[in-house]
Amino acid sequence: MTKTPSPIPPTAAGLCQLPCPMPDIVSLVGGKWKLIILQILVFDGTQRFGELKRRLEGVSQTMLTNQLRALEDDKLITRKVYAEVPPRVEYSATPLAKDMEDVFFAMRDWWKRNHPPSA
Repeated sequence: MTKTPSPIPPTAAGLCQLPCPMPDIVSLVGGKWKLIILQILVFDGTQRFGELKRRLEGVSQTMLTNQLRALEDDKLITRKVYAEVPPRVEYSATPLAKDMEDVFFAMRDWWKRNHPPSA
């Protein structure tokens, strides 16, 4: 009789087989603003810079610019500049970023399970 191996439990060892992807994942989406920017672009679609700035309460223009550039460098968003006066710039999620939709739902579900609404 052949014994089937038991599944690896979802521990750090089970999730992080060598080479561990977590440092790369954190590099892509870590920080205070990247996940929020991605959430907006994945679920609400293309946004202009000013729209993103208004939706991200407390982000400076410099920080937003840096975060958008990093996400663009990592191929998670695209930037389209229109030759207008004043220039119009729009940001959109790439298919790579849109593929993270299930991750956002999983994080929301985890939050709901572990942080019940207060009465």
